[in-house]
Amino acid sequence: MTTPWIELDKYQDQDDFAGPGFSEHIWQALFACQIGIRSHQDWVKLKWGFNASALFDEALERQKLFLESQYAIRKELGTENPDHRTLAFRYINRPGEGLLPAVIGKVHARTEAEARETALAFYRALKSIFPYDYVLTPAFSRDEFIHISGMDILDDSNNQFDLAQVKRFEVPIRFDRHSSILQGLWQSGARSHEQIWRSLAASVHPLLMNISLRCTVLYEKERERLAECAEEISHIASDKFLHQRTLPALKQWHEAYIERRLAPWKKFFYLQVHLASPQKIDEDLFRIVGTSLTWSANSASLPGYYVISSKLNEVPAWRRKLRNLDFIFSGSYLPVPRLAEVADMDEVFAVIRLPYSPPEDGFPDVNFAGNRTT
Repeated sequence: MTTPWIELDKYQDQDDFAGPGFSEHIWQALFACQIGIRSHQDWVKLKWGFNASALFDEALERQKLFLESQYAIRKELGTENPDHRTLAFRYINRPGEGLLPAVIGKVHARTEAEARETALAFYRALKSIFPYDYVLTPAFSRDEFIHISGMDILDDSNNQFDLAQVKRFEVPIRFDRHSSILQGLWQSGARSHEQIWRSLAASVHPLLMNISLRCTVLYEKERERLAECAEEISHIASDKFLHQRTLPALKQWHEAYIERRLAPWKKFFYLQVHLASPQKIDEDLFRIVGTSLTWSANSASLPGYYVISSKLNEVPAWRRKLRNLDFIFSGSYLPVPRLAEVADMDEVFAVIRLPYSPPEDGFPDVNFAGNRTT
């Protein structure tokens, strides 16, 4: 078989009509691919440079180019595309099977036939440009689709089902002003994801980590609001809750943040990180994921992360949204709340890193799920 399984459904997220034409795209199509991790002995044969260190740099560059190539908006309108083209990178641990890395793609279309055709085109494009450090193998049947995508974990109806989002921290400058809120940044080191993969693999319960990615834009009204907030924060002279040296540091942080957000031609994405399990998730895992994704390699302090857990009555809706690769807007104190879920290209690359196998015996106690080469 060469044609991947396409999961079709007449479905729309009623909370997410972000522009003209979205309501017409009533059909959803998904596909799933397992990401095969080559052994270090096989991977090192791909190097162009003189040693394995050069190979590592080359691999990171291929990943960054791949992620940036996913950016596509309606430039003439300055809006998102109505096809909701989305990728989800998942790490799935079913104890005894090894850690399974996967990528799931989604598109919307006006008709069932158009949805299937568009999804197949999306898959072919993904297959052709996916970093060749990895073996990308699609699901060819519905059973394979459910297994590779982790839908069985997300469909689990266990009353103890645990589902939470890891977010960038939001720091208030003035407790009496809603606009005086600073947002942290996603940031990591070249090898900081290693402890995430090792911790996920160590879980004794079924577990899924989901990272969702969909391109978006900053709208003009949002840019204006960010500029207004920057102006307001710059004029704060003092605050009784802050040390006199803390306020200048926060202002400096916010100035750099606004410059990064309002720079021309910046590429922005919705970017969300969730953990899900039919059992209670160990709090240490949230700390490890959050620390790894808000870590500063240059010793500069960062605001860090925080965790939003779904309330009991929210669990079914959150699970449905993760199954359908929809985005979950869990609330924010930012003056523009939507921007709590928006990241720039550097942040995307900080959060999405594909696993690799280090020399000799690999990572301690980590076994990646068996690779398929069909």
